[in-house]
Amino acid sequence: MSPIVTSVDEIDLEISVAYIALGSARGRFDRCPSGENQRRIDDAAAEMDRLLDQRLLLQQLADAA
Repeated sequence: MSPIVTSVDEIDLEISVAYIALGSARGRFDRCPSGENQRRIDDAAAEMDRLLDQRLLLQQLADAA
C-alpha cells in the first residue's frame, strides 16, 4: 500500500472520530443548551471542516499522480 493511501485511511479514521465527537457535542447541547456546549459544537465542527479539507486535498493529489 502506498503512503498516500495510508494517509487517506488515517484521515478517514480521524474524520469518523470527529463525526462522533460532533454528534456527542450536539447531543450535549440538546440536553443542556449553554454557551460552553455551543463552543464545543463549534470546535467539533471546525475540526470536521479541517479534516474534510485535508481529505479533499489528499484526494486531489492522488488523482493528479
